[in-house]
Amino acid sequence: MRPISAAEYERKKADAICLPLATESVDAALALHMLYHVSDISQAVRELSRVVARDGLVIASTNSDRDKAELDDLWQRAAGDVLGTGGGPARVSLSARLSLEKASAFLGEEFGRVETMELPGTITVDDPEPVIAHMASYRAWADQHDVPFYATIERARTILVDHIARYGAFEITCLGGVLVCRR
Repeated sequence: MRPISAAEYERKKADAICLPLATESVDAALALHMLYHVSDISQAVRELSRVVARDGLVIASTNSDRDKAELDDLWQRAAGDVLGTGGGPARVSLSARLSLEKASAFLGEEFGRVETMELPGTITVDDPEPVIAHMASYRAWADQHDVPFYATIERARTILVDHIARYGAFEITCLGGVLVCRR
């Protein structure tokens, strides 16, 4: 791979399923936490394969199906308490469309070698507000499932405050990963 000059560098904005690049015209491509957002994941992977040179590299990333399970459990408990059902509906994760567990197979359809590197971690919070701010992003999903959003958020806040008072912190287990793809 050769370095490119500033004059050769040009940013392009495009749909991942139809890249405005010539075949084998780039040495590397990044697909970081975005493939699960495209309408046709297989087509986006084919496009990445098409535009990357034969000796090129694609680096993709996504989350595991097990990523941040504690947030899902908190949401289900809070929604269940509000609904009086003991457990609310499971939140649909966007990354589930191309989880770490599925990504190697998708990418392997176009790339001969796919190496997966798991990136585990833990988020420890001693203040409920960052978690509540994150849960605010669930609004559209909650509305689709008739979950009383604001009441569920307030119930989650109460659960978190009680948990932090009892244990000193709330821990969230994270699992994402990077996939290094070559032909």
